Amino acid sequence: QTVEDCELDKSNIVIIGPTGSGKTLLVKTLAKLLDIPIAICDATCLTQAGYVGEDVESVLFKLYLESGQDLERCQRGIVYIDESDKIRKSGGNVSISRDVSGEGVQHALLKIVEGNVINVPKEPGRKNPRGDFLQIDTSNILFICGGAFAGLERIINSRMDAASIGFGAQMKKELDDHKIQGKYFDSAIPKDLVEFGMIPEFVGRFPVIVSTKGLDVTNLMDILTKPRNSLVKQYKYLLAMNGVNFHVSESGLEEIAKTAFQRGTGARGLRSITENVLMETMFVVPSLPDVHTVYMDASAIRGERKPILLKDPEMTVEKYEKLVREGKDKDAKGAMPVDIDSEHEEPADTEAEEDGKEEEAA
Repeated sequence: QTVEDCELDKSNIVIIGPTGSGKTLLVKTLAKLLDIPIAICDATCLTQAGYVGEDVESVLFKLYLESGQDLERCQRGIVYIDESDKIRKSGGNVSISRDVSGEGVQHALLKIVEGNVINVPKEPGRKNPRGDFLQIDTSNILFICGGAFAGLERIINSRMDAASIGFGAQMKKELDDHKIQGKYFDSAIPKDLVEFGMIPEFVGRFPVIVSTKGLDVTNLMDILTKPRNSLVKQYKYLLAMNGVNFHVSESGLEEIAKTAFQRGTGARGLRSITENVLMETMFVVPSLPDVHTVYMDASAIRGERKPILLKDPEMTVEKYEKLVREGKDKDAKGAMPVDIDSEHEEPADTEAEEDGKEEEAA
């Protein structure tokens, strides 16, 4: 087809979604697939020009370094500004004190985001008028802003479901439910972001608003086991350094995922739960040479008992699970829960025996 020649403009993106729902990972994967440089920056450390903190030009300098100081490649990269909801306008009277890390940053980002030739100092830090500058054209640099935007669902709710009474009235929605929250985030429009505290000029330069949904229990279980660097594989590797196997039962994986889901911290919550359960085990195992497997199930996650150490070479995971199903696991030989105190008690017992022998000798 013959169509009229024209220049293609970029479409900057705002990604809204709860914490731990994979916003940063999504952008990292996109950059890896396209084989282009990406600079992931934190909006919280940016300040308006002339104040203590990083200037907004440092975002472009970081992209220049990530591209191997290749200016041509740098001008076709991605800049991901994380925690962009933290640069919202602060309430109160702005005339008394300037909002240098909020609204001021949004003002400073306007020209960079839109697409202009920006003078970026070659040396990070305080600007030197006589210093060398890099001229970076941002017309083809894709800017993606990501943030949790906590409280935005209430703004969208008040716009969509105006208060009403009668038979056709809208029922009150449970905004804490991640499914309902996800539906509201899907319905976000620029007006909602302006009400949240972003300035209209800033929101106008991001034509695409997309959202990520909170992870459910099935997603969290997949994250625990399926990725190349999954959490279970990491713990297997750590314990294998001491020649010990690590096994998590299906019920244990489900319990970890359920606990993380209830806490509402997303995929990041999985590590804190697993770390708390395995903390003592990681310290005890290296000093017990006869342990061959660490077994963790739902009871260990709930805190009803500690993870199980399998010591007897004949006691396999399959045998132990069969004993658990029959309710005979407490009498199982060669299987014992982790007990960090027993290590400290043993020397005390030996000391008491020695004292007793001395008394007898006397």
